[in-house]
Amino acid sequence: MKNNSRTIALSNNSKHANRKTIQILFLGFVILLLASCSKNDDNDIILASPTLGGLELETEITENREEALQTFTLNGGGTGEIYGLEGTILYFPPNSIVDDSGSPVTGTVTIELIEIYDKAKMLLTKMPTNGKRPNGDIETLVSGGEFYVNATQNGEQLQLANDFMLFAPADEFNDDMRLFNGQDNDCDGDEMQCDIVWEEEEQGGLEPMQREGPNGQGVSGYGGFISNFGWTNIDRWYNDPRPKTILQVDVPEGFDNTNCNVYVSYDGEPTALALLDIYDPETELFSEHYGLIPIGLEVHIIFVSVQNDEYVYAIQETTIEEDHLETIETTSTTTETGLVALINDLP
Repeated sequence: MKNNSRTIALSNNSKHANRKTIQILFLGFVILLLASCSKNDDNDIILASPTLGGLELETEITENREEALQTFTLNGGGTGEIYGLEGTILYFPPNSIVDDSGSPVTGTVTIELIEIYDKAKMLLTKMPTNGKRPNGDIETLVSGGEFYVNATQNGEQLQLANDFMLFAPADEFNDDMRLFNGQDNDCDGDEMQCDIVWEEEEQGGLEPMQREGPNGQGVSGYGGFISNFGWTNIDRWYNDPRPKTILQVDVPEGFDNTNCNVYVSYDGEPTALALLDIYDPETELFSEHYGLIPIGLEVHIIFVSVQNDEYVYAIQETTIEEDHLETIETTSTTTETGLVALINDLP
C-alpha cells in the first residue's frame, strides 16, 4: 500500500506541474497578445495588424535594375555605336557628348544601358507602363521597349550637346507609337531607385527602320532621336472605347504600400503592365487614379512582395466589372526564376 500511495502522489505532483506549466505558457501568450494591442477612445482593445518588412522589396528592385545595367566603352569622346544584349542599338554622332562646361569630351567614354522588353522584367525592376496625360490623368501605355541610357567619364556625369539615335527591334511597326520620357516621381535623383511615370515628348516621332545587327543580320524596328540621358520609353496609349470604372484591390493582412506592389497585366498585350500606385490607409485598398479601367477588360491582378529572401506573390485572373473590388486572400512563395516563368506564361 505504501508503494501504491507513493505512486499516486507522484502522479498528482506530475499533473500539478503540467498544469502550472500550461498556466505559465498561457500567461506569456496573453502578455504578448496585450503588448500587440491598442485601445480606442471607448477603451476597447484592438488587435494590431502584423507588420511585415518593406526594405527587402525596395532592395530587390534596386538590385534588379543594377543587374540589368550593361556598360560599354566608346573611344573618340563617345562617338560610335553600341549593341544591347536584347537588340537595342545606340548611335552617338561626333561631338554629341560634352562635359559640365559644355566642351566636347575626348578619350574613352562609358555608356550605360538598360533595355526592358517584357512584363517580367518590368515587374522585377518596377518599371510599369503608367503614362501621364497633359491634364495629369494616369493611364496605361503599351510599350515597345523601355530604356535607360547614360554616359560618364572617370565617374563624372556627362551631358548631351546633340541627340543620339536609338533603335529598338520590333516585328511590326505601329504608327501610334511615340517617344516618352521617364519623369522622376518623389525621388532624390538616383535613377536606380526612382519611381518613374512616363510623359510623352512633344517631338516624339518614330520611324520604321531596318538596321544591321552586330552579326550582320538585318533587323527591323523603331528608330528615333533621343535628346536626354535617363529613362526613355517607346509607347502608345492603350485605347479602349468601353465604359470605364475604378479598380480596387484588397491585399492580405499585414501588407500595404510600404512592403508590396500590385500590378494589372492586360491580357493580350505582352507589354502593358499597370501599377496600382494609389493606396488608401483608411480603407487599406490599392487603386488606380481616375477610374479609367475598361469594364469587361480581361486582366490578371499580380500581388508581389519580398519576405525572408523569397518572393511572396498572388496572380488572379479576373474580368473587370463596374466598381470592381478584387480581394487577394491567399499567397504563395517562389524564387525570382519561378516568378519570371509565371509572368511570362500570362496571356
